Amino acid sequence: MYPHIEIDTEATIALLTELCPAPARVLEFGIGTGRIALPLAARGYEVYGIDGSPAMLTKLKEKDPDGRVSAEIGDFTTQGTGREFDLIVVVLNTFFSAVTKERQLSCLKLVREQLAPRGRFVVEVFEPTPFHSLERPSLTVRHLGCNAIMLDTISVDRSMQLMVGVHTILDGGVPETTQHVMRYAFPNELDLLAEACGLRLEQRWGDFSKQAFTAASQRHVSVYV
Repeated sequence: MYPHIEIDTEATIALLTELCPAPARVLEFGIGTGRIALPLAARGYEVYGIDGSPAMLTKLKEKDPDGRVSAEIGDFTTQGTGREFDLIVVVLNTFFSAVTKERQLSCLKLVREQLAPRGRFVVEVFEPTPFHSLERPSLTVRHLGCNAIMLDTISVDRSMQLMVGVHTILDGGVPETTQHVMRYAFPNELDLLAEACGLRLEQRWGDFSKQAFTAASQRHVSVYV
């Protein structure tokens, strides 16, 4: 989900396996097509996921014909599993798809309920300061290939900490437009929300390769226990 995050699956898997060595049970919120789940399952993890998109889970099943990953359709802000996990993961800004503070708190409470003793919760989200200062919609253009571009328009409601991203792909055919709404939280606010739900910040990096998190960081990977 926008804002754009450079995807480094290898670094992501390396850090997750360092934080929680196999064998272990992993829960991923927004499991999608299995970019994280399938490599973890191949390394001996028992992986479970929740996603709100039937289309994504259909693609996951196509990529996982042996059923190494268990996944179901649902809302990770309201739906628990009744199980405990050694590692709970939510990446690529997916946590911010919970579009109110109340839904984010509900998600964090479910994390606490499902986290095993000595378990870890890993969140990857963008650092919102540059976007919070936007006074008018911004437009960026990304080249997707020789004959395709993506137009990204971002508008922000600072009072509600809401960001609306509209993405239009132009490739010579019928334009394809999608919209995402996110409720962003600043790092210190995220820490307070987590603390209110019984979670404590253990570590924060600027990305999955463990670059230091600084005032110039565009995102953060935060680990809670």
